[in-house]
Amino acid sequence: MGCTPNAAQKRDVIHVDDPLYLPAGPGSGKTRVLLWRTVNLIIVHGVRLDEIFLSTFTEKAALSIPCLGFSNARIGGHSARSMMFLEMRSLVNEMPLSVKKDDFARVIVEENALEKPTLSSRKKSLRHLTELYGLDPSKALFRVLWTLGHDDLEALPQLCLVSAYARDPQLRHSFELIRTLRLGETLERSAMERHLENGFPDRFSPAMKKSMAQNVNTSWTVGEHLTGKAKKVRRFPDPRPLSAAYALFVGYLTGLRGERLLNSIFADLVAANRPSLQAALSLAAARGLLSLKQAADIVEFDFSSLLTPEEQAYLHESD
Repeated sequence: MGCTPNAAQKRDVIHVDDPLYLPAGPGSGKTRVLLWRTVNLIIVHGVRLDEIFLSTFTEKAALSIPCLGFSNARIGGHSARSMMFLEMRSLVNEMPLSVKKDDFARVIVEENALEKPTLSSRKKSLRHLTELYGLDPSKALFRVLWTLGHDDLEALPQLCLVSAYARDPQLRHSFELIRTLRLGETLERSAMERHLENGFPDRFSPAMKKSMAQNVNTSWTVGEHLTGKAKKVRRFPDPRPLSAAYALFVGYLTGLRGERLLNSIFADLVAANRPSLQAALSLAAARGLLSLKQAADIVEFDFSSLLTPEEQAYLHESD
């Protein structure tokens, strides 16, 4: 069973508006709450890493965010490419379900499975894909993406979007603008450039902002939030069972539970409304991807089937 924070821990994890003092004794879960709150600030609220000072007595806690597959990079893969969906689809098609991290370098660079023209372009593809997804089956974030992508190739665009969102600060910030658009509303590239500048002031050159705006807009198009080529228009995604399960699984890893998970930004990544999301989740639960319990206004999720015993123990562990 996955770790479920108590009421006090939930309050502490989602607290963002003002200083919070937590008196707590040994074994009460301080390190776990510290981890969840930090991930929640980065992933859910878009707080930049250079705005966070995190101090802990244990090296393990300091390394906790990357241990599940999240990235602490200040600049994500969209600085160079879109989310490289076609390349990811080729890898899923070409490679077996059971893989190791080193297999990706062999397949991409040595065997040239992506059919790149030069050795340099093969190495760049490996680097960019690693920035975007991690390509490490030992990490929950990528392993579950890889597994579900093999189960349902049609769900792969949304699976890739959710994973890239979890690892890329620029893609996360761009969703703030995407979410404000009405169905059928046009998104100008210049509007995304301004939005990126507001989120990361004076960090990127005009040429980089233009390129990055194109890249994130392409990813939102592949992920079914935009449509069109030169002219981008807002559309709403239609959730598939596996992508809905994965989106909430990623939110679950950040510490969200219950109704807050169901109403989270991770749900918005794959569904335009709650009924369609719940219908997709019910189908995912029927396939054994999660346990979903609902009674009146209470909802509980358990993603133990997607976690290794070590990950389950880690999520249970307090300091």
